[in-house]
Amino acid sequence: MTTLPDARVVRTREALRQAMTELAAESPLEAITVRAIAARAGVGYATFFRHYADKDALLAEVSELLIREFLLQVRPLLQLRDRPAAARKLCQYVLDHLAIHKALIAGGAGETVRAEMLRQAMTVVAAARQRPPDGPLDDLILFHVVSAILNLQAWWLRNLDTVDADAMAEIIERTVLTPVGELRLRPPAGL
Repeated sequence: MTTLPDARVVRTREALRQAMTELAAESPLEAITVRAIAARAGVGYATFFRHYADKDALLAEVSELLIREFLLQVRPLLQLRDRPAAARKLCQYVLDHLAIHKALIAGGAGETVRAEMLRQAMTVVAAARQRPPDGPLDDLILFHVVSAILNLQAWWLRNLDTVDADAMAEIIERTVLTPVGELRLRPPAGL
């Protein structure tokens, strides 16, 4: 018996994720139905439910995969402490996946989806830590960085016509990454 996933399952799940991403570029999340996702993916309505409990489960997987893919790209830069490059990589990643980021972060259901993305990103980033947290400051820093960046992204996605990627990268680096880096060097008393 093989432990590899069935190729059909892999293809179907990828088709459903791609359909969700494409539909998010065309319609608000709340207007996207399971029927529309299944039709766009070229699978039957019932097939959708063999893979996901509902549209939110699919959306959660799309979001988690985006977060993981982004972290794979930016982690080496953060390990080198190249904060400006990490911020630029983040902004370029958002532009490369603009439709789904707009839907997830700045769409009509933005607050709810951002809260879920924050939870997912916290889980993914915490699992990727190279060492266990030293105390509450490490957890607070993680929460602050992830939530601040998500909120800045939401603002940027609503202001793309006036703020380019380079300017946004500098904002993220100067308002989040560098101050947090300094905080890690000199933690406040009692933390």
